Amino acid sequence: MGRPRQFDESDLLDAATELFWSKGFDDTSVEDVSLVAGVGNGSIYAAYGNKRGLFLAAFARYCDRRAAFVRDTVLAAPGSARAAVLALLHAVIADCAAQPGRRGCLMINSVAALGGRIPEVAALGARTTTAMEQGVAERLRRAAPDDDDTAVAALSAHVIVVAQGLIQLSRMDIPVRRLHEIAEISLAALPSTWADRIDPTAGAREVRSR
Repeated sequence: MGRPRQFDESDLLDAATELFWSKGFDDTSVEDVSLVAGVGNGSIYAAYGNKRGLFLAAFARYCDRRAAFVRDTVLAAPGSARAAVLALLHAVIADCAAQPGRRGCLMINSVAALGGRIPEVAALGARTTTAMEQGVAERLRRAAPDDDDTAVAALSAHVIVVAQGLIQLSRMDIPVRRLHEIAEISLAALPSTWADRIDPTAGAREVRSR
């Protein structure tokens, strides 16, 4: 059995996430994380093996939180399926605008930069995208007629593609007003026959903090 860690892992991974997100994997060192987190290099190497191991731990945690953010946001939104999707897209835009330097999404950034040389990054990105789609599908399925799972799956994938596209546009400094316009136009893909149906159970959950 390994020795218990002599540091707060949550604080360490928070510090690592911020550095990897702002500076990128290649320009962040274990020493950088050690300095910011106040955890000795030896403790970090003992816990994670190397910088790659530290990054993957922080990255997996970030991805899990992003999937939870999508699911919780869309399930907590009251009203129709259309309103729930719009609430999700607005939440994504607000999150983008709040990021320092419009730095986008750590998952998307990392898959683009590292997916070809760190297979775990691509796998985690794919798994997280699927989890996001499943969260949206859970909300849309309540309004879909005849349990049309094929249509729900396709529409859920569409919603996540739009959300990820908005994140990328935000990185290009596209004005927030324009992002909201794009989000609203994207709702045209939702079939009008069920998109405006009210879900009486929506809004009963609280969105967990990211």
